[in-house]
Amino acid sequence: MGSKQLVSCVVLGALLAASEWGASGQNSASRPHPEQMVFDLAPDISDKIVKQPAAIPGGALDALRDNLDGGTVNCLNSMGTTPEQASPSWFQDSAIHLNGPNEIDLVVFPYVPNPSPTNPAGCMLPANFGLAWVLGPGTAAGRYRLLLATGGLRLEVLNSRTDGYRDILVGQMGRQVLYKFTWQQYQIAEKKIAR
Repeated sequence: MGSKQLVSCVVLGALLAASEWGASGQNSASRPHPEQMVFDLAPDISDKIVKQPAAIPGGALDALRDNLDGGTVNCLNSMGTTPEQASPSWFQDSAIHLNGPNEIDLVVFPYVPNPSPTNPAGCMLPANFGLAWVLGPGTAAGRYRLLLATGGLRLEVLNSRTDGYRDILVGQMGRQVLYKFTWQQYQIAEKKIAR
């Protein structure tokens, strides 16, 4: 093989490799990440619940602050903190499409990677289970509304639907609770003993 043919082969090989790399790079960038459908809520792994966390939008943070339970609010008050002071860093969320491809909903969990007696975010960590909130777009732009507040050891978004929304199964201590969407929120549809 002559030097001109060798150079031509090297250049052709480089061009093919570059076009193949570019095509694979474009495909991986244009392919959306699959939505996370299963979340383990065990309190000892609170920093590993969401595989691809996103920043909590301001309207979602407002909805979360408005929907903290009484025990959490009492705990915050005892530490000299109010729900209005809850920080976005206290939460992690996963975007999901519960009601078709155009509506982006959020599944949100407490995020307390280093619990301590002086960290007010620890008020959101019950002893034997994890908390979860499901939020959907509100009527005003940028606002969110509470679709479900629950607690358990595992939350799974199912492919089955009720009123257009995916059903949600929550594993609790010794039982499973099935939530279906009715009347603008998720409601308990069935409780059964876990196998």
